Amino acid sequence: MDFQKHLVGMTRKEIVPKVCIYLDQFAISDMLESREGTTWFEIRKALERGHKNGLLFCPLSPEHFLETSQKSIDNAKIHDSFLSRLSDGFCIKPELFITSQLISSRIRRNNVTIRTYMYDNVKDVLENESNYQCFNKSNKEFKDLITEETIGINSIRKLTNNQKIQPKLKDSLMKVHKLLSVQKFIDRLKELKARNNIIIRGDKIGEKEIPNWIDLIIDQLLKKHKFSKYEIDLLIKEFETHGFENIPTLNIRTTLDALVSVYSKNEYSNDHVDFMRIITGLPKSDILLTDKKRKAELIESRLPEKYNTKVFSGVEKDLESLLKEICHLELREQFQ
Repeated sequence: MDFQKHLVGMTRKEIVPKVCIYLDQFAISDMLESREGTTWFEIRKALERGHKNGLLFCPLSPEHFLETSQKSIDNAKIHDSFLSRLSDGFCIKPELFITSQLISSRIRRNNVTIRTYMYDNVKDVLENESNYQCFNKSNKEFKDLITEETIGINSIRKLTNNQKIQPKLKDSLMKVHKLLSVQKFIDRLKELKARNNIIIRGDKIGEKEIPNWIDLIIDQLLKKHKFSKYEIDLLIKEFETHGFENIPTLNIRTTLDALVSVYSKNEYSNDHVDFMRIITGLPKSDILLTDKKRKAELIESRLPEKYNTKVFSGVEKDLESLLKEICHLELREQFQ
């Protein structure tokens, strides 16, 4: 387990020498609704003990707030309060902010720390009813947007999905898909150089327009990180040489997108929430809990190996293994 994930580039005061366990929303619900004697009940108690003893923390995330806000306000408060207690106040940042910071750190050779990925001092957000209503509305709008965006491609994929594909062909297609994504980013950076400015394009989805993802990242690099022309040149060279390999969020996003595309899988709003969790949560987590489908995709993609993260699903065998992992932390602490 990579404890150093949370130590690199941090001062003594900033160090969080704890195991980071990232919980999917179903895990929180199942733990809170569990009966004594069940594996979920034991996992909950083990997490609470581990947190109390300073061995672990479970960060909050934007996706947690979106999904929890779909419950009644009373239940949402209970779920949010539970995770807030385990979080130490850490909350994973939105993908845009993490990605732009990772790019900046790579080009400027700055250390990547836990604060690259997470805010601190965030607790009990959904205790505020206006926050609850805001996330509730945002989640509904997000679901409608994803449904509208994918309805066309899903109808096509129904004709082609679930077909067998040879491993070598799959790997080749995924590589091409990722290279095309990198090239789109490079082309936009070169256009920025030629025009000396960037206008955020709108991508049409039905009757709505949303800001283009690449343009949003570039805009963040220019306005927040104050990238110079020289640094834009360095970024172009970075992408031409290494692709997205050194920018975890971009690498994970394009890998998962490629996997879905190659297998012609249908996409739904819940899938995109899962992807958002994985994209931002996998690189800094020692343990990540997700559903069976997502775990299988991650194992196939070999992303957990790359980021040294142990991935578990909600099936009983995995839950028992997860419980052993948490209890092992306690045993190791006793013998140190």
